[in-house]
Amino acid sequence: MRRHLLVAVLTAATGMAAYPASAAPTPAAAAAAAVTVNADAGVGAVPSNGIGLNTAVYDGHMNDSVIPGLVKAAGITALRYPGGSYADIFNWQTNTAQGGFVAPNTSFADFMRTARSAGANPIITVNYGTGTPALAQSWVQNAVTNNDGINYWEVGNEVYGNGTYGANWEADAHCTDASGRPVTVGSAPSQTYNCGPTTYANNVLSYLSAMRSASQDIHACAVLTTPGYWPDGVTNASTSPQPWNQTVLSILGAKTDCVIVHYYPGGANAAQMLTTPASIPGIVSTLRSQINQYAHVDPAKVKIVVTETNSTVDMNTQPAALFAADMYLTWLENGTTNVDWWNEHNGPGTPSVVNGAQDYGDQGLLSSGGSSSGVTEPPVNTAFSPYYGVQMLSKLTSPGDQLVTSSSSNPLLRVHAVRRANGGVNVLIDNEDPGTAYTVNLTYNNFTPSGAPTVFTLANNATSITSGTQSSASSVTVSPYSLTVVQVPGGGGSGGTAPGAPGQPTVSNLKSDTSSNTSGTATLTWPAGTAGSYPVGKYQVYQLTSNGNTVAATTTSTTVNLAGLTIGATYSYNVVTEDTQGSPSLPSPPVTFTVPPPSDANCAVHYEVTNSWPGGFGANVTVTNRAAAAVNGWQLAFAWPDPGEAVQSGWNGTWSQNGSNVTVTNAAWNGVIAANGGSVSLGFNGTSAGQAPAPTVFYLNGAVCAAG
Repeated sequence: MRRHLLVAVLTAATGMAAYPASAAPTPAAAAAAAVTVNADAGVGAVPSNGIGLNTAVYDGHMNDSVIPGLVKAAGITALRYPGGSYADIFNWQTNTAQGGFVAPNTSFADFMRTARSAGANPIITVNYGTGTPALAQSWVQNAVTNNDGINYWEVGNEVYGNGTYGANWEADAHCTDASGRPVTVGSAPSQTYNCGPTTYANNVLSYLSAMRSASQDIHACAVLTTPGYWPDGVTNASTSPQPWNQTVLSILGAKTDCVIVHYYPGGANAAQMLTTPASIPGIVSTLRSQINQYAHVDPAKVKIVVTETNSTVDMNTQPAALFAADMYLTWLENGTTNVDWWNEHNGPGTPSVVNGAQDYGDQGLLSSGGSSSGVTEPPVNTAFSPYYGVQMLSKLTSPGDQLVTSSSSNPLLRVHAVRRANGGVNVLIDNEDPGTAYTVNLTYNNFTPSGAPTVFTLANNATSITSGTQSSASSVTVSPYSLTVVQVPGGGGSGGTAPGAPGQPTVSNLKSDTSSNTSGTATLTWPAGTAGSYPVGKYQVYQLTSNGNTVAATTTSTTVNLAGLTIGATYSYNVVTEDTQGSPSLPSPPVTFTVPPPSDANCAVHYEVTNSWPGGFGANVTVTNRAAAAVNGWQLAFAWPDPGEAVQSGWNGTWSQNGSNVTVTNAAWNGVIAANGGSVSLGFNGTSAGQAPAPTVFYLNGAVCAAG
């Protein structure tokens, strides 16, 4: 999407400075946890341009003298130019942006001087929205002539935001209005026509031909929607009869060699946002499946590049630092080539206080020095917390190191590991628990530590990374809301390749009966994992819970039957491939399902939300008696799925709530429910904290009911 621009006239550049942080909550005593590193289970090398950062031509501080040093110190190895939606209005030859502002000293030549000085690989977005294939070709030719070493070029920014799906933030001169007249760039309607995925893909073919006439060595990347995020899967009979990705990939076909997605996962709060990197394996798996299905090319040969990402929640404080480290590594572990944080500088948004620290709502890694809502940022080029989260990655790894599989006993401890070129193992532990320190037991498979480990720590709201040595490689204590890297010297193992992760499981035969509350059954099936250095030996099926993951089944096949599931409960599972030497793969994307009530129960309940408003909703409930005998006196019971839901007032019964559990007892006039289809209706008004999911199971006089 179009990101907000710098909102103040920025002052002269300064060096990086610290900004104040408030004390974090007093942590509880350290709890125990365990981490396992599989030193021989490699999942790929760290790319030379893996850790990237966006720049923007409207940023007057993009090329400040301190920027190359800051970029290099953070371990950033790629810089994207000319900046998000501005790419689709920017003419690199004239250094102008149609309808936009270009700051002084932000030309392509200026950018390249910074990139060279920082040792960063350029990633360029050519102008699709208001440009031409010839303009793009001339840019590639210029880069070749000047030996700029630019390998990755993307054709347009978020082109699907051009009004094809009724939302318009991306300039696209290919579009028309409903009457067929060309739109005016800068004032196009929300709904546009004749510029959907078919138009884009056919134009991309022209861009690819022109750009590759200047260099056959480049990767020219097409814009895709991110699976699971709008407008993925959306269709429009007039503008996009088939979804964007299906259309674009089908037209590009064998010419597909690089695809672009953006990743802004969001979340209602920091805790939700920090869980979102768990969705990345599923996103990558879906992209590869789509590439195979629609482009009919080997997805392993197609580069996946994430050219924009940001936490979008608590953007300048510690949650963003934790997110950044986990997010970058999860994308790289799953085979992406490059991930680019938005943005170098961006400008303040809505300020807030997060765990005692000031957040400015600024998507930049570095301060712009602006003000918003009476809150002024620290001096220009002051590093915000996510900068240090990115910098911690430089303590973990360098390009060429081998990413290896690892696991944690606690879902709040996210863990990543690499095998260094010198044979050592480095481990990053991301403690996403804001109130608990952990003493983590470290176990290594196919690796023998030798020598004193070095430990790097980014504490909660710290403005620098600390380091020290310790005598033991078998444990480390991590403080709340912190990032810790343990560099462990040693050797052993053969440096093997881990097996490939299975595909995402699917669920079938999901049902229950009236025999007991735990009569639920389901069948999980998944695409097979692939062999690495050794043949596939078996699969471990894990149940995922908030308290950690447990092995639910071990099998040599690609299917497993589950039993003893609780009616109305929600379950999540993933699958890990193990080779014959015991080395595991990365986990598959998870599958989540809720066990339905039995279809043949003697009662049925229909639940319907009839209206809603901010903070509240109304619902009707109909209870049907399917039995041959009448019900004389009844009590209906259910539990809320969301802790923010509650009954405020109800009718046609006596309503009560204890915690999340709700009971309704019949009124004096409706205690009898007739046999063989008799029913009673009741309802209530409730409160919610933003979401009001329906209860998953109802009980009438203690007996489970079917869904009505």
